[in-house]
Amino acid sequence: MKQPEKTATGPRVDEIIESRSPAGRQELVQGWQNLLKKILQQMAPYMREGHLITFRSINEQERVIFTKLSQTIAVPDAAGAIYMPPSVRHQMLYHRPESEPQPIPDHSPDNPPDEGVVLACRKVDISLIVNALLAKPPFAPAIDVYDEGQLLAGYVYNTIDECIGEMTKVLQIHLHSETRQK
Repeated sequence: MKQPEKTATGPRVDEIIESRSPAGRQELVQGWQNLLKKILQQMAPYMREGHLITFRSINEQERVIFTKLSQTIAVPDAAGAIYMPPSVRHQMLYHRPESEPQPIPDHSPDNPPDEGVVLACRKVDISLIVNALLAKPPFAPAIDVYDEGQLLAGYVYNTIDECIGEMTKVLQIHLHSETRQK
């Protein structure tokens, strides 16, 4: 992958972006989007247009985050969103039947590296997915938008609160209507 050219003030922004995610479909991005799509397809019967939902069994800290998200985020009428807390993601990724090899978690379930994930898509078209990661320091909270195997947009924030505060705007930009603007 080509490294960005440096200018007097540092590398050019467009070259940094291109070096991280070149234009066009990317196999890695397509694989990640397919995983997110599978989760959304499994949750589709529970999702409600214009609403953020979550799972029944979440711990108290996750409930606080979900309440904050619910009070802050306006999900577009044509879209639905789900808050996947760290405890649920941990169960999905690391709990396998005893007969299968057990994956080794990257972190303790008691101290996850984030406060969870928000996934959103249009009810009638899940090929465009908004994925918000509420990462804790030293990582950065971010919202990525995937479309047909491409990273369409990426937004990085300084804090989880800033990410949550901007989420409505990102959802409105990318999921504002049932029909796609091509």
